[in-house]
Amino acid sequence: MSLSFHSNLTTTTTSTRNIANMKTTSSQSLLLLLLLLFFPFLVTAKFVIEPCDSSNSCQALLSYRLPFNSKLSEIASRFQTDVTQILESNGFDPTDPLPGNQILSENTVVRVPIWCPCVDGIRRSVSTVYTVEAIDTVDYIAVGYGGLVSADQIREANEISDWDRIYLGQRLVIPLPCFCFNGSDNGLPVVYMSYVVKQGESLKSIGQNHGTTVTDLVAVNGLGSVLVNTGDILAIPIPACSSAYLNLNQGDFIVPNASYALTAYDCVQCTCGPKDLILRCFPSPFATNCNRFKCRGTNLYIGEVYEERTMSGCDVTKCFYRGYHGHNILSR
Repeated sequence: MSLSFHSNLTTTTTSTRNIANMKTTSSQSLLLLLLLLFFPFLVTAKFVIEPCDSSNSCQALLSYRLPFNSKLSEIASRFQTDVTQILESNGFDPTDPLPGNQILSENTVVRVPIWCPCVDGIRRSVSTVYTVEAIDTVDYIAVGYGGLVSADQIREANEISDWDRIYLGQRLVIPLPCFCFNGSDNGLPVVYMSYVVKQGESLKSIGQNHGTTVTDLVAVNGLGSVLVNTGDILAIPIPACSSAYLNLNQGDFIVPNASYALTAYDCVQCTCGPKDLILRCFPSPFATNCNRFKCRGTNLYIGEVYEERTMSGCDVTKCFYRGYHGHNILSR
């Protein structure tokens, strides 16, 4: 009798547990479905990996969509860069007296410049280091980088075996995606930008917004189809101006479209676009203790053009930037 009762109790208990498990499984499935419906970025993101076998680095960009309101100085600190470089990459006014305190709103997209080295046979940036604060979790830290890195990638890069075993003051390497592809696209100079696909976007809309085509994006990213998902990370070729044709004495550089670069100890500012890909250089607003801005034998400063109409037509005199030697600006 006791054995029979025990058997019935066990059967009843087991049945109850099975029902509870079924309810739990059903609840978890419903929760997962809701998460994927309302937060599709939780689907495993795709991203292109560029193999490499050399120690060289290239200039690259991150398209960073702000997850919350941020000062420019906070963005610079988050990515271990400085405010001036963010101003340059976005074409922001370099003469703003307090650029670091400028607050950009949530969802604003900012270009962040990084260097892209070869690390363990693939291109990725590992120069950004985050210092853990009191309330941080790995997932929360990942959110701060706007989808450019996942919590699992941070755990792997820092050998975090326990799910969230981090401590106050710990320094975590943030592995960020970057691409070089020899700095060219269809034979033209470009700077590659890592871009996180947002909800509702397609390759067509992304291409239209960044001056490229669906065919080019498919080829660059090695895609098997034209379909992309929210959270996927694409390499986007940004047309750029190269200083190569200037035959500079020093300081060869490449400037992405719709941005500028300071060179020659910040004495010279060179801009690219946005309407064309002609590199134009002229004295920067920060120019101090800079010598020889004028072209020899003229009253023109670098970047200036003088046209004089004559009986035979029009004489044009131009003053070009040709590099620098010490603090002397070279021109012709």
